[in-house]
Amino acid sequence: MISREELISLYSTHYKEIFNYIYHLTGSHETAEDILQETFINIIEYSKKNIINHDTVKSLLYRTAHNLSINYLIKNEKTDSLDDDINYLPAASTVDDDLFAKEIHNEVSNALQQLDTLSRSIFIMKRDNNYTNEEIAKLLHISERTVRRKLQSTLSHILLHLKTKGYFEE
Repeated sequence: MISREELISLYSTHYKEIFNYIYHLTGSHETAEDILQETFINIIEYSKKNIINHDTVKSLLYRTAHNLSINYLIKNEKTDSLDDDINYLPAASTVDDDLFAKEIHNEVSNALQQLDTLSRSIFIMKRDNNYTNEEIAKLLHISERTVRRKLQSTLSHILLHLKTKGYFEE
């Protein structure tokens, strides 16, 4: 079983990024806190029966958080939920620019909400946590090729969505 000291170290090292990951999947601060707590409880339970390898513990945390988040979304029929915070939009310098940025921000969020959970997860991990494709593949137990295809598909979807809304010319 994982010791108290190991658990505290594990929590203090990873809680913020795991929380952010859950939050971006569920779109709810309160839900993210609950799932984060449940994630660590599951890790404790898992450690009672299995030895936790320190090299793969991060992957275990992400997989547990991912599965719990998906279960929550399915249970609550919120599979299209996503945080509206799009960090990569440039800062606006005028009121018109600010309004335009907010419009694009909303449209990008709408486009992301139309995607499957795996595509959103990969996009969030790449954008918010700056993970490499290899790291994402390892954490989600999928191939790098799948990561690349999902990212390309997501970016194409966002661009097409923005084009159909008139933000870019065909």
